[in-house]
Amino acid sequence: MKAEQKEIFRLAVLRVFDANRTRFGLGIEGARHLAGLFGFVFPDRDETGEAIDYLARKQLIEEVTKRISPENRAWRITSEGIAFLDDQGL
Repeated sequence: MKAEQKEIFRLAVLRVFDANRTRFGLGIEGARHLAGLFGFVFPDRDETGEAIDYLARKQLIEEVTKRISPENRAWRITSEGIAFLDDQGL
């Protein structure tokens, strides 16, 4: 992906997490599937993982701690992520 596409994709992934404000979070496969709502039809797993890692490093999303099956990683949006989207008018 080019830099501009990557930025748009990261915003789409963040919006996916914003739409799913549960305490359980969302995994990579769910994020891939729901990114289609924003024009990214089932994006590459690695690119989605990179976007999630980036958003987590920026503290816009956080990993959900799981006691059972921690290998099934999940994330949820943070208050910083919600504020960022609000500031962007999204």
